[in-house]
Amino acid sequence: MPTELNAAQGEVYSVAVVIAEPGAFPEMRRGLMPTFRATLADTEQAIKEAVEDPGIQSILFDLDSVGEGARDGVEVLQEIRAIRDDIVLVAMTRSREHSIPLRASQAGADEFVVSPVNYEELQSLLARAIEKRARELEGRRVVRQLENKSAFCSLIGASNAMQKLYQTIQAVADSNTTVMLRGESGTGKELIASAIVESSDRANQPYICLNCSALPESLIESELFGYEKGAFTGADTARAGLIESAQNGTLFLDEITT
Repeated sequence: MPTELNAAQGEVYSVAVVIAEPGAFPEMRRGLMPTFRATLADTEQAIKEAVEDPGIQSILFDLDSVGEGARDGVEVLQEIRAIRDDIVLVAMTRSREHSIPLRASQAGADEFVVSPVNYEELQSLLARAIEKRARELEGRRVVRQLENKSAFCSLIGASNAMQKLYQTIQAVADSNTTVMLRGESGTGKELIASAIVESSDRANQPYICLNCSALPESLIESELFGYEKGAFTGADTARAGLIESAQNGTLFLDEITT
């Protein structure tokens, strides 16, 4: 079950900090105390051990710490996500390149921050992400226990409430209307969105998900509507927006109120 955030009772989260400069770690460790027990991972072997350690709940990954810059860091982030789908990944960078937040999100980052960071805000962000992941994992456990129950697409449940939900999904799937899914984190909004798509005639068309909370407000417009070459620093080529990319398909905007 999710752990309540209460450092006074000795309940501490674990985080591995991946940075290129070990000298900066003491300050980061102090900034994350007392809520987090921080471990330094500044070498390839240390990163490997952190990823393989089931006791590590989250990784604060400096994208600038590997390769030639943030883009190389995104590739490593994607490799970590492929190994651990249960761990919380927070990407951090000094880069102001517009495409990096979206690239990090697509690579598997749960959150994105720009350094230097505000440690109070970082603690809150990390704690929320870990609690959300704990609820998701609990949900998966329940799903495995209920595999013999009635199922609809990726949803499982035979109760009257679930049967009513299935009927609602089928009703909206047959239309082209915009659908608003409301509910707290971890309650299955993404599963319902997938079920709507699977039940519609758009099932074989593009299905694009965007985690809005992982993007700064200033980048939302360019990601949704695209941009022309030279529109801003780093825009080397024109890029279609996600709305255009999802033409004839579905665009799922997650965490729009975060």
